[in-house]
Amino acid sequence: QSQGLVQAAEAKPDAKATTEVPRASQYPKKLRSQELPTQAFQDIKSTQASLNNFQVILTQPERVVTPFGNAVNRSMSTSWRGKPLEAQQYRDSVRMYLQGLVNEVQLISKSDVTLSGRSATIPVTVQNRLLQDVDHLVLRLRSENATRLKLNDGGAVAEQPIQIAGGHSQSVKFDAAANINGQVQMTAQLYTEDGTPYGAEMNFTAKVSEITPTVLLVIAGGLLLLVLAGIRMYAHRKRANAGGAAGDDGSEPEQPSDPTPDTGPESAEPSGTGEKVDR
Repeated sequence: QSQGLVQAAEAKPDAKATTEVPRASQYPKKLRSQELPTQAFQDIKSTQASLNNFQVILTQPERVVTPFGNAVNRSMSTSWRGKPLEAQQYRDSVRMYLQGLVNEVQLISKSDVTLSGRSATIPVTVQNRLLQDVDHLVLRLRSENATRLKLNDGGAVAEQPIQIAGGHSQSVKFDAAANINGQVQMTAQLYTEDGTPYGAEMNFTAKVSEITPTVLLVIAGGLLLLVLAGIRMYAHRKRANAGGAAGDDGSEPEQPSDPTPDTGPESAEPSGTGEKVDR
C-alpha cells in the first residue's frame, strides 16, 4: 500500500487537473460592477498611512490603532457591494475623524518678530490638545537667509526634540545671530523621528533691527543735552541763592515761633475746685 502511494506521488499530474490563476475575463461581470472603485482603495491607503504616521508620536498608541485599524478593515468589506455612496461616506468619516486627531498636535501661528541687536532668541510654540502625551517629535526651524540670520551654531537649520503632556503647550526657543539688518523668512516644521513631516509648516518673518552707530550718536547727543540742562539749572539756582543772602546782611534773622502746646503749662499753685490737672 505504501508503495502504491509513492508511485502515485511521483506520477505526472493530469493536465486538466493543473491549477491556474483565473483570468480577468472569468470574473462575473455582475460582481465586477459592484466592487469598490480604485479611488476607494487609494483613500484607504491614505488613511492607513496617516494612522501609521500618527501612532509613532503617541505614548498610548493602542487607544488609536485598535479602533482605526478595525475601521480600515471595514472600509474594504464586501458588505459595501451595491452601496457606493454609503461606502464613500464611511471612508470619508473615518479619514476626517483621524485627521482631526492628527491636527490636535500643531504649531501655533505667530506674527512677525523683531530682533534688536546681534543676538536674540526666537520662540516657537507647539500645542498638544490630545488626551495623552506625545513624544518622538522634532521641531525644525529654518532660516531662508543664513548670511543675514543664523541659528544656534551658525547654520541655516536648527532643531529640538519635542515632548508635550496632554492638553498642554510648549514654547521652544532657538538662538539666533544677526549679521545684517533686514527681513528674513523663517519656516518651522514638525517631524517624526524618522524624518517624516508632521502637519503643516508654519511661516513667519524675522525683522533684524540692529542699533547702528548713527542711532548711538543720537542717543548720546540727547543724554548730553540733558546733562547740560541740569548744569545750567543748578548754576541759576546757586546764583539766586547767593543774591538773596547778600540782601539780608545786617538784619537779625527771624526765628520761627515755637508751636503752641496742645495743653496749658503746668502751674505750681494748687488747682481750683473742679479743675482737672494732668499729672
